[in-house]
Amino acid sequence: MDADGILINFDDVYQELFVEPAESLGFDVIRCDEIARAGSIHKDMFMHIAMDDLVLVDITTANPNVFYELGVRHALKPSITVLTKHRGTKVPFNIQGQRVIEYPSETGRWATSRAEVRNFIVNGLRENETDSPIFTVLQDARKDWKRERIDSLKEHPYRLRKHPQRRIHVITGDIREWPDIDVWVNSENTNMQMARFYDRSLSAMIRYEGAEKDDNGEVIDDTIARELAAVLGGRESVTPGTVYVTNTGALAATRGVKKIFHAATTQGVPGSGYQVMRDVEKCVTTSLRRMDHERYREDELRSIVFPMMGTGEGGGDVSVVAGRLIRSAVSYFMSNPASNVTTVFFSAWNRRDLDACLAALDGLDDVEPMFP
Repeated sequence: MDADGILINFDDVYQELFVEPAESLGFDVIRCDEIARAGSIHKDMFMHIAMDDLVLVDITTANPNVFYELGVRHALKPSITVLTKHRGTKVPFNIQGQRVIEYPSETGRWATSRAEVRNFIVNGLRENETDSPIFTVLQDARKDWKRERIDSLKEHPYRLRKHPQRRIHVITGDIREWPDIDVWVNSENTNMQMARFYDRSLSAMIRYEGAEKDDNGEVIDDTIARELAAVLGGRESVTPGTVYVTNTGALAATRGVKKIFHAATTQGVPGSGYQVMRDVEKCVTTSLRRMDHERYREDELRSIVFPMMGTGEGGGDVSVVAGRLIRSAVSYFMSNPASNVTTVFFSAWNRRDLDACLAALDGLDDVEPMFP
């Protein structure tokens, strides 16, 4: 029942406005009142509130517990928190600046509200924007500018001194704006499970951009993930350092990408999460050898882009990993002067990655910058 005494079936709200949009985007949905034990505030509930990528909150009843939990969420997580309410419910002063999605009394008229919830989640995943009023106010104080994403497209080109036709480029910016690069390397875990479409990762962006979509942008064929699963042939995990090759789906037409190399760079450790493989640079050598293999001769693979493999979820130190990856590429060029590969790109997601890559290149005697 809302503040005006209107009876509301919150089970319907949960199923129609929360579960359906969230599950359609790959989320597993858990209901807080199914976690908390009667008469107590269960620690598992706060763990979900503090750690989960998505929280959906209905403020219709003005329940103090709900607002307390919302405050905890806003204090600990910058996004994504979706607020909903029954039409006509007054929004408390302290959150009047927040977007609250309304829904009418009639469940048969919830299609628009359901679409708004889904769009809010999608935009939050895509844009990485803050929706917590606390983080909005304190974002400058909390900001680590070296970890902020670099949106502008820019290349920092280097060449080998002895083989100037061989080049190492550091590239920044959105992958959807990258120039024609024949091979994109997707850094994966040993389970080879690509990220959900709207996660904030290269794996997710490759999966989404390569998928076949309808006129509304909805995925109708999960092309790359489907092909990767077929290549795995039912294997639940692979050896660290393994590189599997798939086609590129829609990326062939939109970005001119010829192949996706899926490299197993991180390994799950029970109780510790994922960890970068000890010699992750071997994935660079393996990938370059694949490009030169006679199997791909007709594809004319000349350029490849590597992310800072293992430095995200794998927890690798980019100041160390960048140097190892770049030295591996340079060593391959030096040892294989007849290689078909002309350019190796390294993607710098943020200033921290960019500084690490440029420092590694500037510290090598075998390369020189192609700019003043």
